[in-house]
Amino acid sequence: MSVWTEARSAARELTDAAVRTAYRGAYSLAMAYWFVRRPSTGGVFVGVWHGRRVLLLQNSYKRLFSMPGGGAHPGESHLETGLRELHEEVGLTLSASQLRTALDVVHYEEYKRDHVYFLEVDLDTEPALTIDRREVVWAAFLDVDAALQLPVASPIRDYLTEAARRRAAPAPSS
Repeated sequence: MSVWTEARSAARELTDAAVRTAYRGAYSLAMAYWFVRRPSTGGVFVGVWHGRRVLLLQNSYKRLFSMPGGGAHPGESHLETGLRELHEEVGLTLSASQLRTALDVVHYEEYKRDHVYFLEVDLDTEPALTIDRREVVWAAFLDVDAALQLPVASPIRDYLTEAARRRAAPAPSS
């Protein structure tokens, strides 16, 4: 590896660390705002499935495991939000016709009332994932039962529990 390549790599790692720190700071400020204001918010998560394996990720600013998702931009539909977040967070580009509505729930966490919509997609092959190592620091497909053993936010646990029930292996016939 050349000195120039090593220097660029070191600069990128330093920049990534600074951006992760900024994300943690911004999240802390958001939590303080939510504590004071107790707002109603809304968002979208996308369950990406390959058989009984679901895509989970770890954000740099949260302790809990999550799924691709986030808040809607002004004028953006739930479907558009889900497609955008999939591309931004894990590099997946899907068509709107591939996603379907799975669940919507209201939860009271992080000092706010959060209306969360879940979309989902079943993929025939496990896709390659691209994460930025800034907002998203880890992503992988896990068996849904293993995913339910991890610390996940309540709305995600509700979705995974319901999805696991729907995806239960059929009983063997006798």
